[in-house]
Amino acid sequence: MAKPMRVKCPSCGTEGIWTEDNPYRPFCSQRCKDKDFIAWADEEQVIGGNSDYDDILSEDL
Repeated sequence: MAKPMRVKCPSCGTEGIWTEDNPYRPFCSQRCKDKDFIAWADEEQVIGGNSDYDDILSEDL
């Protein structure tokens, strides 16, 4: 049997065990999952990229 993997919640840093019993993984709770989603929705978190390559479906092209 494999040793359970321990992970830190990307939102609050609380350490927990990665298990199928946690529906919020990799987060520790619904609150942390929601906090992360809201940060993405508010564009506080972004994936860096090259602005020269816009979305090919954009009408701005």
